[in-house]
Amino acid sequence: MIMQDSVQELTGVRSDEPTAEEIRLSGGLLVEDWPHARQVMRLSIQLFEATQPLHGYGKHALRLLERAAFLHNTGMMVEARRHHKHSYRLIKETPLPDFSDKQRHEIACIARYHRRALPSTDHEEYASLSSSARKRVSALSALLRIADALDYDHDGRVLKVAADSAHCTEKHWTLRLWVRPLADLDVELEHAQEKADLFEKIFDRKLHFVTHD
Repeated sequence: MIMQDSVQELTGVRSDEPTAEEIRLSGGLLVEDWPHARQVMRLSIQLFEATQPLHGYGKHALRLLERAAFLHNTGMMVEARRHHKHSYRLIKETPLPDFSDKQRHEIACIARYHRRALPSTDHEEYASLSSSARKRVSALSALLRIADALDYDHDGRVLKVAADSAHCTEKHWTLRLWVRPLADLDVELEHAQEKADLFEKIFDRKLHFVTHD
């Protein structure tokens, strides 16, 4: 069972406790907010699909992204201030079902770059990756940064994300957001624009958001 299946089963569920399957897939790692972890993973999957023409990756890369998205905040169990770095260390050191050591290193790097600094060869963990892995980590981290921002308030107010194909060009990429009724999205959009920095660097397009009426 892959985590994408778990997301579909958990749509609409805001349980504060992990399922036995989630604990197995996380290798026993914990997160401080399970509904947020599920929501960020769900949005990451939708963003992956919405930007597939840009990155061109398939199921292998999606598996890396969804596991990284689910565990991106595991470092919060250590401390908040540098939790992205702690997430990297915890994931790197914890065997995860269905993934090799090299794949787990990529997952750890994707989680590490969900906030703060962008991927850089000045960072040992990133520099040690192969060229193709660095490219993949950068692209997937760009999507995770946005997914995390779109759940800034940890309350699942964004219901769906999809590409607005009529407004996706060689210079711009537009994402359409479906939002929970009466929910305000100002804070989420502000943070999503801030965390679109890596997306715009990697894909060489300005990112825009529109809400679905």
